[in-house]
Amino acid sequence: MKKILLILLYSSFYNICNAQCSAPTTPYSSNINYYNADANWDNQSNVYNYKIRYRILGSSSWLYKNNIDSLATTKNINNLQPLNTYIWQIRSYCDSAGLNYSQWSITDTFYTSTIHCPTISGIYTTNINYNSATANWSQTTGINRYKVQFRILGTTNWLNLGFIDSLQTNVLIPLLQPNTTYEWEIMAYYDSSFMMASLWSNPDTFSTTTFIYSAFNPIITNTIDNTICNNASNLTLFASQSLNEPDIGTSTITSDGGYFNIQSLSIGDSVGYAIMNTSTQTISAILKAGTIAGQNYAIINSYDSTGNLMGFFAIENVNGGIKVSSTSPYDGNNYTSGFTSEVHFINLFINPNINGPLHFYTDIQSELNHQFNDTATVIINCITPVTYDCDGLGNCTDPGNGNGTYISIIACQEECISTSISENSTENDLSFEIYDLLGRKTKFKKNTVLIYKYSNGEIRKIITQIK
Repeated sequence: MKKILLILLYSSFYNICNAQCSAPTTPYSSNINYYNADANWDNQSNVYNYKIRYRILGSSSWLYKNNIDSLATTKNINNLQPLNTYIWQIRSYCDSAGLNYSQWSITDTFYTSTIHCPTISGIYTTNINYNSATANWSQTTGINRYKVQFRILGTTNWLNLGFIDSLQTNVLIPLLQPNTTYEWEIMAYYDSSFMMASLWSNPDTFSTTTFIYSAFNPIITNTIDNTICNNASNLTLFASQSLNEPDIGTSTITSDGGYFNIQSLSIGDSVGYAIMNTSTQTISAILKAGTIAGQNYAIINSYDSTGNLMGFFAIENVNGGIKVSSTSPYDGNNYTSGFTSEVHFINLFINPNINGPLHFYTDIQSELNHQFNDTATVIINCITPVTYDCDGLGNCTDPGNGNGTYISIIACQEECISTSISENSTENDLSFEIYDLLGRKTKFKKNTVLIYKYSNGEIRKIITQIK
C-alpha cells in the first residue's frame, strides 16, 4: 500500500515539475454583478487549454470551468450567489490528454455586488380572489424586463411567471389555491444578456379568498332548421355555463330518430363550424371529417383559422338515432369562467321518415361528477302539402288530389290575378295597387272584398275565395 501511494505522489510531482506550460499570471476580476463576474489573466505560451476553480470564501467545495480556449484571457463565472465573497484560481493544461499541467495560479478575490442594478421597490398586491391576484410594483428606469416568482408561504419551491415587459407595472398571478397564503418577489434585468440583474425584492404576502362555486346547471339547446321528414337538416348544438360552475367533463347527445349521412363523407370534408365565446375571447373553428369507420362512425376534427387542430369529437348512428360524444380537455382547474358554445352541422343530419315527435337527449357529467340531463323535442312533419290550381277567374281552388300546380296559395293567387288581367286587358304588363273598401292601401287577403286599381285606369272589385 505504501508503495502505491509513493508511486501516485511521485507521478503527481513529476507532472507538475515537468509541465511544459506555466500557470497564468496576474489574475484579476472585472464586470462584477450580483450573479456573475469576469475572471481575467495573462495569456501563456504552449497552452492547450485552461481550467478555473472557484468557491465562496470559507466553503470547502470548489466549482470548475473546464476546457477554456488557449487563446482566451477572460471567462465569465455565472450562477453566483449575490452578496458573497468568492476566491478563484486558474491553471494551464499543456496537452490534450490533460496529464501535463501547471500549478494553480495565485488566488484572486471578488464580492458579488453592484450599484448598477437597483432592486425593485413599491410592491403590493390587489384584486385578490380565490384563484388569482395582481402583483404591482413601482416603475423603474433602464429596465430590459422583469421576472416574478411566487410560492405558498412556508414552502421551499418557487414558481416563476414568464418574462414581463419593461413598461408593465403589474402582472396577474394565476392558478392559485383558495384559502391559502402566498408570497411573491420581483427582480429586474437591466440588459438583454441577463448578466446585469437586480436582487430579488422584499417579498409581499397575500391570502386568497374562499371559493363559492355555482350550481352545475348548463343550458343546452339542440335544434334542427326544418322539420320535413326524410330531409337533410342543419343541426345546431348549443351549450352555455355561468361563471364558477363546475367544468363539463364529458357530454353525450343522442336522438331517438334520424341519422348522420356519414356514408357521403370523405376525410377532410367540411361538415360545419363551431363558435365559442368566453369572458376574454371568441374562438371560431371549422369542422372537418377525420377518421371515418364505415357509414355509422366518424371522428370530427375542429381547426382554427390558421389550420391548427384544436380538438375533436365523435359522431355515430346508433340505436335508431344519432350520438355525439366529447370529452373536454383539462384546463388546470375544475370550474369555468363562463362560456357559450355553438356546434353547427350543415346538411349532415337526415330527419327521420316518420310523422311525429323527435327527441334529443343530453347527458353531461362535470369534472366533479355532477350529472345533468335534458330532453328537447321537435315535431317531424310527413303530411303531403296541399297544392292549388287557378280556375282562370281569379280564384284558387284545391283539386283535392294533390296534383295542383302551385304548392303556395300566395303563388297561386298572384298567378290567378296576373292571368285575369292578361285576359281582360289589351296590355300584358299592367301593374296594380290593392285597396280595402275604405280606400286604404292594403295587401292581398283571402275571402275579403278588395279593390284592384290597374295602371291603365281600370278599377275592379274582387273577392278571392280560398279554402
